This record gives sequence, C-alpha cells and structure tokens, in this order.
Amino acid sequence: MLRVVLVDDEPSARRGLRRMLGDFSDISIAGEAGDLVSARQLMQEVRPDAVFLDVELTNGKGFDLAGDLPPETFVIVVSAYDLYAIKAFDVAALDFLVKPVKPERLETAIGRLRDRLPDRAQAPDKPGVPSQETAADRLQLKTSSASILLSHDAVSFLRAEGDYTRIYLENGQQHLASGLLRVFETKLPSPPFHRLDRSTIVNSAQIQRVNWQVSGRSTIHFTTNAHVVEIGRPASKRLRAILGSRAR
Repeated sequence: MLRVVLVDDEPSARRGLRRMLGDFSDISIAGEAGDLVSARQLMQEVRPDAVFLDVELTNGKGFDLAGDLPPETFVIVVSAYDLYAIKAFDVAALDFLVKPVKPERLETAIGRLRDRLPDRAQAPDKPGVPSQETAADRLQLKTSSASILLSHDAVSFLRAEGDYTRIYLENGQQHLASGLLRVFETKLPSPPFHRLDRSTIVNSAQIQRVNWQVSGRSTIHFTTNAHVVEIGRPASKRLRAILGSRAR
C-alpha cells in the first residue's frame, strides 16, 4: 500500500483529489492539511511515501515544504498555474499536475510513484475489504486544519475537552480533534486502551510507571516521558485492576 498526504488550502480541491484517488486501491490517504504549519507537522507524524502538494498556500509556498522533505518522500505538485512547472522540477518533483486534475494525468503520476516504490505497491484489494493498516491499526481524526491517520501505537492517552478530544502522542505532540471522547473509545482496541474516568483514556502499553499517592490519587508516566497524567481515586483504582490483570 502506498501512503500519500494531500496538502491544499482549498477543501474542495482536497475532496476532489481524494475522490479521484479512491479509484486506486493501492493508494491510502494518510492525512490532509490545509496550511503550511499543519502540513509540516503532519509530514513528521505520518512519514508518507508521497505528498500531493499545492503551491499557493495561505501561509507560504508548498515549495518551502518540499525543500524540507526527506528524499524518500516523493512530491507531486498540484497547481492551477503551469508557470510553476519549472520550479517543481527544481525541487525534484516526481510529477506536476495542473488543476483541474485530469484522470489520465493522475494515473500517470500514480504509475510513476509505483515505479519508484515497487515493493510498497500491492495488487488491488478485494472490493469492499478495507486494508488491514487503515481499518485495524489506525485512528482517524479531524482537527481544525487537517485530517490525520495515526497509528494506535503512536497514541499515549486521550482527554475530553467539552465537545472535543485532545489526543496526546508518544512523540510529545498533541492534537485537539473533533468528536467526543466516547466516540474515540469505540474506535480504539481494548486492551491496550482503557477508559479510566469520564475524561481520560490511556494506552496501558505505553505506561512506564505509576506513582501511587497516599490520598488514593496517582500520577501516570509514559514510556517516552513526554506526558504525565494525574487521575483521581476511582480512576486509580481502575488502573490498579487493569495493570494487575495485565501482570498475571
């Protein structure tokens, strides 16, 4: 499966490209971003095989991002202005697509990507059967500026913030995502994810240690020491039971 990211400040352009890429069953969209800052963060998190990159972004040029990408990430520039074609190949772009993107040109670009990464490209999946990576091992979330697919292993814990959920990652980063905590609870495997109280879900596989307090409260430390979570007495009692059963 070839994993790609879409970067464009026009939601309609991303929707259109997403719909067209849906015809390629060996392509998985790992995330979307609408501005340069979100795109940089997204690329660091998901490390895709390729990025479909618009040039004119609200807070910069797509070429600024292209120049910072590792050589193993291929760039396919998508722009309404063909005058950027020369600049696209200056940053070693794999292809240059002019908006509105024509299906035959997109197919050519995907073919070039497959040629560069033959080991990643797979035979088409059976119709109606989602890939194991996206269906079983990844959490999809939407922030104010991007859609992101995260590996379950990348998530340390989640906390409710009103109608939103803040998701804390093992690398120290965090995202405020649309959706109630209970909605995310249904999307995460248990174990290793456990709901401790009304506002907290933890990934028990990433817990390094727990400091149990005399008051009955506790402090959770995760493996990367990127975050610390304090929980009350009822949640601490549940956590003791969870960790005790895991040890047996």
